[in-house]
Amino acid sequence: MDDIYQNILLPVDGSQESINAFKQGIQQAKLWGSQVFLVHVLPKDDKGLYIEEQNSFLTALENYANKQGIHLHKEIVYGEPRTQIADKLIERWDIDLIIMGATGKSGLAKMLVGSVTSYILRHAKCDVIISR
Repeated sequence: MDDIYQNILLPVDGSQESINAFKQGIQQAKLWGSQVFLVHVLPKDDKGLYIEEQNSFLTALENYANKQGIHLHKEIVYGEPRTQIADKLIERWDIDLIIMGATGKSGLAKMLVGSVTSYILRHAKCDVIISR
């Protein structure tokens, strides 16, 4: 089962579910010898807002991964999270697996499976693992 997934995308939004999914993704990457791409997608109108906090958040996750022996590519991307994750980033990084939380930070999304998650499940052209 080694190397079944070469490139794993771990999108995070700061919610506890996304952090838990990130940690599960790191463990799977260790088992499979996969490359990991950590991404936080922000709306275009958020450019420049709270960038220091976002960078600190991603750096903390990167430090966790490094302690697990995983070196990853991390990036903040601006745009619509659904399409960035399900389409653009999959193609850009040749992603073959997405591991993400079932719901995100928004209150409304917590009542559903999560609007971003639901969209990605329906539209991503790679395997998706949803974590709770």
